[in-house]
Amino acid sequence: MIDDYKDEYLLRLQKSGLYKELKNKCLEKDLEVISLVENAVSYSFQRTKTIIKHMGEFTLHDGDHLFRVLTLMEKIVSEKNIKKLSAPELMLLILSAFFHDIGMSPEEENVITWKKIWDVSPNFVDKDEELKYNEFKRFYNARPEQNNIIIKLINEGKNTEADVIKAYLVTEFIRQTHAERVREIIEKDWNNKIVFRDTDLTVDLAQICYSHNEDALTLLELDKNFLCATNTFACLPLIGVILRLSDVLDFDAKRTPSILFSHLYVRHPVSIQEWNKHRAVEAWEINSELIQFSATCTHPAIEASIHQFCDLIDHELSICNNIISLLNDFNLSKGRDIEIKFPFKINRDKIKTKKNIQNKPLYIYRDTQFNLSKKQVIDLLMGTKLYGNPEVALRELLQNSIDACLLRKAQEDKWGNSYNPEINVKYYSEDNNDILEIEDNGTGMDQDIIDNYYSKVGSSFYKSTEFYNLKSETNADFTPTSRFGIGILSCFMVADTLIVDTKRVYAKHRSSDALNMTVEGQESVFWIKEGKRELPGTTTKLILRKAKHPWDKMSEDAFIKSVENVIPNPPFKINIKTSTKTKVRNENSFKDFTSISIKDDSWGINENIKIFEISFDDKKIGIIGSATVAILESQGKPARKVELNSRDIMIEGESYKLEKNITISNNSIYETSKTITINDDGEIKESTSSSQFARSKSRLSLHGIEIPTTLFKESWEIKNNQVRISWPFPLILIVDICGKRDLDLNSPRTEIIMSEKWLQFEEDIAFLICNSIANSVTPEYWNELRLIFFEKINYTNEIFSKALDKIKIQ
Repeated sequence: MIDDYKDEYLLRLQKSGLYKELKNKCLEKDLEVISLVENAVSYSFQRTKTIIKHMGEFTLHDGDHLFRVLTLMEKIVSEKNIKKLSAPELMLLILSAFFHDIGMSPEEENVITWKKIWDVSPNFVDKDEELKYNEFKRFYNARPEQNNIIIKLINEGKNTEADVIKAYLVTEFIRQTHAERVREIIEKDWNNKIVFRDTDLTVDLAQICYSHNEDALTLLELDKNFLCATNTFACLPLIGVILRLSDVLDFDAKRTPSILFSHLYVRHPVSIQEWNKHRAVEAWEINSELIQFSATCTHPAIEASIHQFCDLIDHELSICNNIISLLNDFNLSKGRDIEIKFPFKINRDKIKTKKNIQNKPLYIYRDTQFNLSKKQVIDLLMGTKLYGNPEVALRELLQNSIDACLLRKAQEDKWGNSYNPEINVKYYSEDNNDILEIEDNGTGMDQDIIDNYYSKVGSSFYKSTEFYNLKSETNADFTPTSRFGIGILSCFMVADTLIVDTKRVYAKHRSSDALNMTVEGQESVFWIKEGKRELPGTTTKLILRKAKHPWDKMSEDAFIKSVENVIPNPPFKINIKTSTKTKVRNENSFKDFTSISIKDDSWGINENIKIFEISFDDKKIGIIGSATVAILESQGKPARKVELNSRDIMIEGESYKLEKNITISNNSIYETSKTITINDDGEIKESTSSSQFARSKSRLSLHGIEIPTTLFKESWEIKNNQVRISWPFPLILIVDICGKRDLDLNSPRTEIIMSEKWLQFEEDIAFLICNSIANSVTPEYWNELRLIFFEKINYTNEIFSKALDKIKIQ
């Protein structure tokens, strides 16, 4: 029975060229190395059998994969070079082949702990379990879209589909964290056991295994001439390069890559089973001159995925060739005649479409998919079709700065640092140019942020897993206003050149190098050079077009007012500076901006109109501001209609009625008058005229930034999926939506889009207003007013009706 167990792996291991050469080199005095390698291979081979339990059929990093990696190592190194490797190098190659994926088989209790994320009230046995739970929680919270899909499926009773996504998330977490888990497993089960003679290589093996999932250039940080015994060295980066390439080159039907899974995941017509069934990759040839896959594909998605995976391998080959060239030179300088060679690219000649019995391809493969015309899309984004008002550039820059400062505030609080977020908005002249400058002391940017988000249209850092990870790690309690990744383009509506100085904060007392970036137009190559900024943050300087920008010929007071309108409720101090004036706006400024302050003449005093002033100041529910409500009254009671004058008159034997009345209606109170006139010919004409006493208006901001629209548009003005309020009374509403509450906006942030978020907001604000009215009048007054409301809306506004039904009068 023991022999059968060993036959499962030992016979295969004994056929390995690497193992044979290691055995030859260790026959005389290093036999314990052979025993170590066999025990380690047995351990990893058995452990990886459990991978399928949680990885399913999506990506099988099983024992067969480990042996294929070992075989690929031999092909990359070549038989000639294998003989030139030292015993510790041979040992580390074999061990890294078998240990690099053991992190794919986490302890079962850890998986059970992760899955508690979907329990209503997760219970923890000890702190270690809670720590593991929090690790997965951060990963899960960084993917809110997946969470929304799961909730939606469960609400629809589609629990099986929800479980598929849950399983995928667990799988993806295992995959993304498996390299770190390798180090944990090696430390737990193999600490001080990976030894060559008297040299402990346990830490070095763990680092090599970890490196296969990191940036390839980190391999150069490993020791190139590690002394393992007298006159016996190991080139650790060489081991890492060989492991890295061998792992990525093991590409066949048993290891569905994540690239393919992105095609297949849940919604794609090609299933995982289809991929496994047809085993598209049939064979490969690998040597120092040629790397070639043979694949016969039955679906264009599979063929496209193979080519995408080949692109990934080509990228790895290019980087690793540069590294291996340095290592070859180094080894030669040390008198070691080891020269590893492999191609820069994969030969794809044998990746083809399957043919039918008539020898015709099942489909015509072309690498064709939707692509965007850069110039036309940018023109669309910058034109009136999307942004409309060029002042949007100021709003976009301000919201970027606010988000950056709020995120840094969360980081600094976590690190225990004192930090006061601050933004400066400056408008001045320089070298005969008008300059708009936004300066913040927020998180700042580094080259990675610039490359992956700032310069990529539609790729927002605040929608990335990187942001959600940071938010989770720091317990940041804010909802970013920047979310579409297109805002920076709006700058080119008002300027041809923008200059950015930035420096990113990394840790408590660590930040990136400063960068200075000049962009001359939306199609310009970014000119990036070393910056001089000392503290983290970002300064964006717009050189405005001459006589063609919104603030041209604007007085300093008018400019300050325009900025104040954009940021009615900033969460911290914002300084607005012109050449001679400075105005400070902060979290207290909004208290002076009330519904009373924007009343116009139509909201004048009238004995038949009762005014209610209402304030909201509850950041927990995310609504602060004020409202002014007008209610029609007659003799101290609420009324639908009030007749002011009514008189019948007789003219030449005919009766005419003169009348004047006031009526409450949706979003207004209006007066109607019926009069008669007599012209020069003696003809009598009746005419009706109307005028408004009160008309609804609003000023709305989201997380301190203005949404330049009204909630009280006429029905004929409403665009598809745009929101409006239609309530049975007029009101003036000034509200900032803050905290965790959010609304869905269109891309230029000028309109609110209908969604569950809006429906909940309308219900909540209606309840706050009506409940305040109900509590300031008698029960009899409220009951009469409630009947009028229901009569006016005629139960057509379900949201308003739900709000009324929630009001309880004591």
